[in-house]
Amino acid sequence: MSEPRSAAEKDEQLAPVVPFPGLRSRAPRERLLEAVLLVSGELGYEQVAVKHVIERARASRATFYKYFEDREDCFAQAYGDAGEWLSRRMLGAAKRQDTWREGLRAALAELLEFCANQPAIAKAIFVEVHAAGEQALAQRRDLMERLSHALDSARREIPTRQAPPPVTSTFMVGAIDTLVCAKLMDGDAAHAPEMLPGLLYFVVMQYFGEAAAWEEMTAASVSTWQARRGAASQMP
Repeated sequence: MSEPRSAAEKDEQLAPVVPFPGLRSRAPRERLLEAVLLVSGELGYEQVAVKHVIERARASRATFYKYFEDREDCFAQAYGDAGEWLSRRMLGAAKRQDTWREGLRAALAELLEFCANQPAIAKAIFVEVHAAGEQALAQRRDLMERLSHALDSARREIPTRQAPPPVTSTFMVGAIDTLVCAKLMDGDAAHAPEMLPGLLYFVVMQYFGEAAAWEEMTAASVSTWQARRGAASQMP
């Protein structure tokens, strides 16, 4: 039997935080999906042409039109894949925790680390999606609704008379989205994980009050790295 691996060795073997791990296989469709998000995040969706996508993906125009009708269709498919990947990581990280508050902490840590590690793709799916057409926006609405439903599960841990109204989760998800967008638009994605304590205070305050919110601010700095690494070790 081999010697047990150290924690550092295990960390080195964890999957990287990227939405298209299949790119290592060099599959044309995945290269194009990544490319449209990268160039959209870097140039802005409205400035992107098909030629930018195929040049970045090192693919031919014929290959592009084999998989996609146009630029809008390509972006929408890329958004669908990346959004599903990110939501599965966030919700998966949350579900592995014992309490809603711990789950929120793990999910937000995952989101903010993703923004720091993949700023161009993050900007594409949070900011540029608003200019990318109805197909992508419909997928965004579905994703926001799913995340709002997950956040609303907090009310199960609160006495009925003390619980905030269901619309609270929709407001909170929208506020988090707005703050993340601002960080990405400022070109400061590298510092996105530093937002975690403030976001936790902001959200937890609405459900559990000020004392619990302050507890979360204290716990966040210790838990961030551990939460992300734990999620990365268990998700594809």
